[in-house]
Amino acid sequence: MFVFAQEESALPSSPEPALETQIESNLKALSLADCVQIGLEHNLDIKINRFAPQISEYNYSMAYAGYDPVLNTSYTYGFSKNPSSLDPGTTIINLDRDIYSDTLSSSLSMLSPSGGTVSLSGNYNRSGFSSGMYNMGNNDQFNANGAINLRQPLLKNFWIDGTRMGIKVAKKNMEVSQLTYEYSLMTTIYSIENAYYSLIGAREDIIAAEQNLSQAEEFLEETRKKVELGSLIDLDTKDAESRVSSAKSSLIAIRQAYMTAANTLRSLLSDNFTLWQDTDFELTDELISTPTLPSRAESWFKGMTMRPDLLQMKKDLENRDIYVKYSYNQLFPQLDLLGSYGHSGASLNNGARSLTQTAQGTYPRYTVGGQLSMPLGNISARNTYKTRKAEREQSILSLKQKEQNVMVEIDNAINSVNSSLEAIVSTRDARKYAEQAWEAGKIRLDHGKATSFEVLQLQTTVFQNRLAEIRALVTYNINLATLRYREGGTLEKYNIVVDYE
Repeated sequence: MFVFAQEESALPSSPEPALETQIESNLKALSLADCVQIGLEHNLDIKINRFAPQISEYNYSMAYAGYDPVLNTSYTYGFSKNPSSLDPGTTIINLDRDIYSDTLSSSLSMLSPSGGTVSLSGNYNRSGFSSGMYNMGNNDQFNANGAINLRQPLLKNFWIDGTRMGIKVAKKNMEVSQLTYEYSLMTTIYSIENAYYSLIGAREDIIAAEQNLSQAEEFLEETRKKVELGSLIDLDTKDAESRVSSAKSSLIAIRQAYMTAANTLRSLLSDNFTLWQDTDFELTDELISTPTLPSRAESWFKGMTMRPDLLQMKKDLENRDIYVKYSYNQLFPQLDLLGSYGHSGASLNNGARSLTQTAQGTYPRYTVGGQLSMPLGNISARNTYKTRKAEREQSILSLKQKEQNVMVEIDNAINSVNSSLEAIVSTRDARKYAEQAWEAGKIRLDHGKATSFEVLQLQTTVFQNRLAEIRALVTYNINLATLRYREGGTLEKYNIVVDYE
């Protein structure tokens, strides 16, 4: 039905063959591009939504069913037995008779592209009678005829009819379904990006929490030594032990957050969660902090031309135009041009002759005429036309509102990118200053100019600032992905093109 087209430089052709081996080792190295590729192949949302374009394609093909020729064929045999009778006013006596007939009829009719109907019809009949008292001889009568019949609308149903409207609408609906599917691809990839960056952040949080615990344990060990030497009191040991317990609690919570984030990514990549449930990730991409200065005008242009959901609404507006055109045509009276042309043949006791006469056109016949049908009042058609016009105006305003919302979303995304970039700088500086203050605090503690409680507070600040810096990096990368998503450029980022076959 359709395939994904991707550049090899952007995405690996098939990261899956090594999956079983890597799962056995409970570690899978994945880049973000790897995750996107696996998600395209195995994500359940994508698999489910993949049927929508296929179904709409079937519906589009089905709309042409109105042009399917219809073949009708029938055969009838008739028989009746009539008693003797006297014709009134005459001396003619009708003896007992057996009357019989055979009739074979066929017709082929179809709708023409101009809204008219064309039909071919043929009829072959044999009839006769026999007497029960006298041998009347062979008296079969053969009749044959063939004709072509035309009906062409000149006003109502001329430039558009129900079948042509259905085909045009079905085609637009198919295009809408394809755009809907592409938007679902974008949404899934965007979710994978969010999950991937969040998992990197959770991994970095664990590193920071493990480092925080290690530093707390080192400080506790140093404090115990100083208490033994008498430079600190036993109460300082309690403060240090409390700090170690707090660091352990933070590490437990952060590891739990990591497991939740890992499950989120697993669910996005898999159509069989059991294959991934014990797999850990080695994420090969890093959180970038390279300054990006998006252009508002360029981003708006991308959004107006690339957003699938916005393009869907434009296709829907085109459908509204089709409905208006059709409902306007239905306001006209039904004026049809009628015509037929055919040949006939008849013969006594010679069926072949009647067929020959029909084929040679020995007895031609034709009719030409017209038919006018005009509903008085035409209330239904007039109000349907008004309704369709109102719906189109409503769609125009909805499209304008959507365009405005897209511009606002893009503008908000640009502002978020810029603010999160500033947050990286500020949180990084805060972390550096906190580390310097902590180092200075330890020196002051060694010289008796600070308490262990103050140093522990400085260590906590360092840890919190490290987490804040990581969150800022994660937020910046997610905001960049959000901006691409709002612009409609997510598929373009990974060189993904959906070819519908």
